[in-house]
Amino acid sequence: MAMIMKYLPSVILAFAVSASSAFSAERPNILFIMTDQHFGDAMSGVMGKRYVKTPNLDSLAESGVRFDRAYAPNPICIPARNSIFSGYYPFETGLQTNSKQPLPERMVSMGKHFKDAGYDTGYFGKWHLNMNTSDAERHGFDETGVLKNNGADHLIPEPTIAFLNRKRDKPFLLVASFTGPHDICEMVRGQKIPGGPIGEFPKPEDCPPVPVNVAPPIDETDSMALMRKSYQATEMTPIAHFNNDKWRQMRWGYYQLIERSDREIGKVLDALKASGLAENTLVIFTADHGDCTGAHSFAQKTVFYDESARIPLILSYPGKIAPSANRKLVNVGVDTFPTMLDFAGLKIPSSFKGRSLKSVCENPNVEDWRKYVVVSNHMVQGAVPVGGTEIPASRGRMLRTDNYKYAVYDLGEHRESLVDMENDPHEMRNVARNPEHRAALEAHRKLLRDYADKTGDTEAIEIMGNR
Repeated sequence: MAMIMKYLPSVILAFAVSASSAFSAERPNILFIMTDQHFGDAMSGVMGKRYVKTPNLDSLAESGVRFDRAYAPNPICIPARNSIFSGYYPFETGLQTNSKQPLPERMVSMGKHFKDAGYDTGYFGKWHLNMNTSDAERHGFDETGVLKNNGADHLIPEPTIAFLNRKRDKPFLLVASFTGPHDICEMVRGQKIPGGPIGEFPKPEDCPPVPVNVAPPIDETDSMALMRKSYQATEMTPIAHFNNDKWRQMRWGYYQLIERSDREIGKVLDALKASGLAENTLVIFTADHGDCTGAHSFAQKTVFYDESARIPLILSYPGKIAPSANRKLVNVGVDTFPTMLDFAGLKIPSSFKGRSLKSVCENPNVEDWRKYVVVSNHMVQGAVPVGGTEIPASRGRMLRTDNYKYAVYDLGEHRESLVDMENDPHEMRNVARNPEHRAALEAHRKLLRDYADKTGDTEAIEIMGNR
């Protein structure tokens, strides 16, 4: 310990002491792996190996804890990623769409926090963070690479592994941010796949079946019905002509893209094992958001249906985390950063509203946990002309409890959705106007108002109106 402290720069030493967690050989390395547009169930360890095979992600899950109820803070790239890397809700960052609006100056990336605490920091792959890649003082990553064109998955392992194997006398924070299976967007549009071809589509009968929830839900809200019309009218999601056969082929392609990402991730995980550092490395795997790929006749993301909003989350740390599957509710946007700081023994900023998962990882049955998570969206992808009429963007909030999912939007007459997730996990019926669920509806309205009051999410109050 004394030898390590001797070689620490004075500024880092001062930080370590003030944080009451001086640098030691026990402080873990952190390997943070992300994919893009990856639905939480789209792993063979969850859905079986008949249609998708993800041996590397399965192996990671078998060595750690898999959270089956992890949600994106906002199911689209920039809002989700800036939330995850800053630790703040999208309503706090001001980033609710894929805009180029800068992240507020008071918010810095996780790289900055860990670099100031004496970590080596590296980031390779898709960026999509609203801070300049050249501003290392703010984002805190000593080394970045493979950022061009949102990163190319097959190029990411080599520099990631080189960073991993570098000799050092301090721990590291290493981000490997893969683009796949985001190429499903181009696939749906019939365009060239940025990551390279995956082969010809099989015959529909040789592809995975259509999802059981391919139809719109019964009594769908006005906002979602308008969103679907606009999705079918835009060149970004030209799905108006899609039938079940087409959706089956898209699902085949989606799973192929996931398998391709899994192979590249496997190279990084294999290198970690070969390096001898795995025993003192916390590995976190997640995604920014999911993809509907036919669920409720939607392509892509943005919407609150689970295929779009629920994402994979796995934490593995040999000897520190017992293997398990966990159903605790997680907001990956605001919970990931505090979790990393907590495992590293670093102070969690008082301005963070999320919760560390460390206590849950150490004791899966811990009772002191949240009762809900809240997700936001601005459905600007639906703001397009339909039949000569301009459909405005709809703003929404979703609140997920153990048994229900409640959503409310600011457009239309029929603005609320309530789904009994225990009895209707595929979200096939909106029961918000069913008298039998009136008590649950009122309870979830109250929870959303309580959340808004507690966090300062004034937009949520605006969206709810007089409900």
